[in-house]
Amino acid sequence: MDVVVAPMQARHFGGFHECLDAVCREERHLAFIEAPPRQEVETFLRDLMARGCPQFVALDDERVVGWIDINVNTLPGFTHSGRLGMGLLPAYRGRGLGRRLLESALAAAKLIGLKRIELQVFASNGPAIKLYERAGFVHEGRRDRARILHDIPDDIIDMAYHFS
Repeated sequence: MDVVVAPMQARHFGGFHECLDAVCREERHLAFIEAPPRQEVETFLRDLMARGCPQFVALDDERVVGWIDINVNTLPGFTHSGRLGMGLLPAYRGRGLGRRLLESALAAAKLIGLKRIELQVFASNGPAIKLYERAGFVHEGRRDRARILHDIPDDIIDMAYHFS
């Protein structure tokens, strides 16, 4: 069956938590090394939903195999921007799903009037950096040795997308 990209719904919360935890436990792509408690994650997702923030999942049948969200900034003077987060299970990478998720989220962000999308990516995550660059994200900074996990340093790259 084909993997579909669909708006996040409450029925996806459990599967999202499982997917998030699996990606976290890779200890390579996200700052967390395990997902926060399920209730905390559900509270976060419900808050994004209530505020109309773009949220999508990649579904293989009904299994959540990836996600993307844009957390719209609520601070005065910054409400034109949002912070992007995304992830895919390893078996689903390299199949165009990241691009499809990103396109869906950017289209939704434009519809709600956002002007800027920010993200952080580990310098070691070359495929993600290439995905973001192809989508039009630009490099805005680099934090050398921002993370040292298991004695392995990694830089963090700050990137942003600007709607014209």
